Amino acid sequence: MYMPKFLVILLAVALGLSACKNYKAEHDKMLEENAALQKKVNDMSSEGKLIRGEYSEAIETLNAIEDSLRAITDREKDIQKLSQNLEMSKDLSQKQAILSKLQALKNANDKAKDNAKQLQAKLNGYRVENEQLRKMIAQAETKILAKEQELEVSQGIIDGLRDGLGKMEAQLLESQGELATAYEDLKRKNADLEATNERLNRTLDELRQKTVFIEEQAKGYVACGSKKVLRQKGILSRSSMKLTKEYQTAVRANSSSIDYYESDNVECGTEGQIIAVLPERPSTSYQINGHKLIVKDTEEFWKTDKIVVLIKD
Repeated sequence: MYMPKFLVILLAVALGLSACKNYKAEHDKMLEENAALQKKVNDMSSEGKLIRGEYSEAIETLNAIEDSLRAITDREKDIQKLSQNLEMSKDLSQKQAILSKLQALKNANDKAKDNAKQLQAKLNGYRVENEQLRKMIAQAETKILAKEQELEVSQGIIDGLRDGLGKMEAQLLESQGELATAYEDLKRKNADLEATNERLNRTLDELRQKTVFIEEQAKGYVACGSKKVLRQKGILSRSSMKLTKEYQTAVRANSSSIDYYESDNVECGTEGQIIAVLPERPSTSYQINGHKLIVKDTEEFWKTDKIVVLIKD
């Protein structure tokens, strides 16, 4: 079919205009998408900067704030305990010492609170894009504000305790005259007690010395054995049945002591026969029964010597 030339030209122009409109719309759409992508790139760049530097620093700062708040909480527990102790205490000096500790703890808490607030201000200065981190920073600020209110309450408690202590001091000052009189009276009584105690201590020392003397007087030493054994110990002479000059020292070094008022039986081993008793004693004061020596007259027997040497066959 034949189409006039001018119609062909019109058709071509129409098609060109349509294509141009489609191209412009596509171009505008691509520009919008490019702008959105560029924003994401910028956001990611900012976030990347935060992750590389400020993110780690922000986390460390949050941890430091938590440490400060935790320390404040621990000291608040101590403040509560000390407050209870102060109310229960009846001693003024002890109350004053407790109050000083309370104020020191409160001052430490104020310092920790101020440090936490400084750290929070540092956090607030970050341009944080991370939503979770924003929430954590906001929560830290809320905790600091709540802790600040608690510290104000603690200061009120301490101020109340200080007022109570001041009233107590005033009451004590009013009765100072009576206390001074009572104190002087107590000093006199203490002086009398000290003098009495000194006399009692002297008497006690004398009694101890007498007890030691009595115990020493009732203490006897026994050495027993064959002639060979006793000579080896330096108790019996090597050439005769006589005691050496140093026998007393040798017996004390090689035997045990006995309280002869509590026992009248002295055993010399478990076998054999006692053949001699040195130093010699009245024969009526003792009796030999095999390896045993039976003291019949304690006073007479031990009057001769506080040491007895039993010689066995």
